Amino acid sequence: MNGLVLHPATESAMEQISRQPGHAVLLVGATGSGKSALARALAAIVLSIEAIKFEDYPYKLVLSADNRAIGIEAVRELEHFLSLRVPRSGDYNRAIIIENAHSLSGEAQTALLKTLEEPPARTLLILTADSEKHVLPTIRSRAPVIHVKSPERASLEQFFLSDFDKTAVDQAYAISGGLPGLMQALLADDDHPLLAATDKARQILAQPAYERLLLVEELAKQKQLARDTTFILRQMAHVSLQTATGPKAARWQKILEAAYTAGQALAVNAQPKLVLTKLMLSF
Repeated sequence: MNGLVLHPATESAMEQISRQPGHAVLLVGATGSGKSALARALAAIVLSIEAIKFEDYPYKLVLSADNRAIGIEAVRELEHFLSLRVPRSGDYNRAIIIENAHSLSGEAQTALLKTLEEPPARTLLILTADSEKHVLPTIRSRAPVIHVKSPERASLEQFFLSDFDKTAVDQAYAISGGLPGLMQALLADDDHPLLAATDKARQILAQPAYERLLLVEELAKQKQLARDTTFILRQMAHVSLQTATGPKAARWQKILEAAYTAGQALAVNAQPKLVLTKLMLSF
């Protein structure tokens, strides 16, 4: 897995699955943990091609959806892809990646199950998900699960300091909570939306409750910024709780719980003003 920074347990599991890939695998980890890059690296190894050539490989299919369900149409596209002939030899000559498989609709998961029950020859199906609980048990039972764990901070620093300065790496670590995929995105993009969310989160943390409430109207009109801000507050709390003690630890714990609850509510389109007001009064 050259070019990736991995937790030793994740690296060991990936090496094992790359030697005996079977027909399907499920990568489970938090958003930003690098599942997408890991899925592509695994597919390239199994297909016996260079990782850099994966995106141009003609016999691969990547299905994904952001903030919406992956419907039955996507699975039909997959079935059509599988019906095509692959004029390439090798133990494996075709790869399918389904990103955010937890977003598959119930109908789509049921249709996908048929493919897993009768897997096509020389094809590897890689699914990624934030939580295996949101994937049907019947699908999980047919795809070995690999948990993508966050690497140690020292490993992340060693990996990123070869290309970025320490100040930028420290900031990216604090924002991401040590998620390597998100760290890479933050370091490579000066206009990454989470940077704006970080400024907003710092503003919230620096102000008393009354002044925080003045921000509710603004954030309620920018739903993505609101969701990103609750995510950053969670990440900041996770990092701070590693060293905080006493009253500071108690406050960070309140922030963590409040931000998590608010993020969950905003994700299901709850009333943003009510959600954000409760958040601002929670710590």
